[in-house]
Amino acid sequence: MASLISALKHKWLSPPKEVQESYAGRNVIVTGATAGIGYEAVEKFAALGASKVIIAARDLRKGDATKAAIEGRVGKNDQLEVWELNMGSYESVVAFAMRAHALDHLDIAILNAGVRKYSFMPSEYGWEEDLQVNTLSSVLLGILLLPKLKESKQINGKIPILEFVNSGLHQNAIVDAETRKAPSILQAYNTPERFNDNTQYCMSKVFLMYATNQLAKSVSSGDVIVTSVCPGWVATDLAREYQFFGRDIVFALVSFSIMRSPSQAANTILSGTTQGEQLHGRFWQHDEIQPISPSVAGEENIKFGLRVWNEIVETLIEGVPVVTKTQDSLDLQQWIKEKGLVHTE
Repeated sequence: MASLISALKHKWLSPPKEVQESYAGRNVIVTGATAGIGYEAVEKFAALGASKVIIAARDLRKGDATKAAIEGRVGKNDQLEVWELNMGSYESVVAFAMRAHALDHLDIAILNAGVRKYSFMPSEYGWEEDLQVNTLSSVLLGILLLPKLKESKQINGKIPILEFVNSGLHQNAIVDAETRKAPSILQAYNTPERFNDNTQYCMSKVFLMYATNQLAKSVSSGDVIVTSVCPGWVATDLAREYQFFGRDIVFALVSFSIMRSPSQAANTILSGTTQGEQLHGRFWQHDEIQPISPSVAGEENIKFGLRVWNEIVETLIEGVPVVTKTQDSLDLQQWIKEKGLVHTE
């Protein structure tokens, strides 16, 4: 009941505020940009004067359609670019990141792409797709973009921003004591027998939060602001795989009554880029910096989060070195070491 009342309040009485800040001179990446929150965020960044907004799209045709539609509304034809990005493919993630490194500067990266699967589906790497997209590939992209963001401060003097779109559901996603004894936490949530769609989505987001916290520790807030935001309950197609009798009617009623529109939710994406260094390593929701959640607070959870982070890094190192960029192989282990992104204590 409390969650329902909160959702009603934050939709009708205190929706996220519109951002009026100019983004002139700044280059922005938005993943998951061809629908929903990402689409609206692209339009808002463009309308507020961003020099370049990169639409990261798995389907280039949808990306081109997004570009054309937004250009028609904003009235400019020189701001938007469409780049291919398949978050289910390490090769695609690496190619996208290396392309970003060729930019003169990268000022804001919004890692918004995500999935919520109704049933267990493994990726080509053998990981359940929530874990693959929401956790592993999102962390990989963040790791690869962070050095470019850091060096870009020298161009316009503004602190670059790496923003992960997370979920408030991570806040109470506690891993039980028995699971914490497992040899691998990630593998413990990578079995069809254990799969529960709600739990899996929450776990993929709390694992992402553990990783975001470690990335934030790897860089000064004066060099790059690493943060997480939650747009709230939003009427998007994230739950498009859920099918049942009367689904469309139920979804329409719920969307109207308690869910924010994608445009409202995108305000949170933008406002998360305007809070300055105070948001480094923190969680932004409902136009406020949220208290550190039970799932990540306390000495035990901090140690556990570090363990999950190390598992994520080890998994990526195992999966990514064979990926090629131009004519060279990317040794992710060496990359992470050189960029100072590993924390073991």
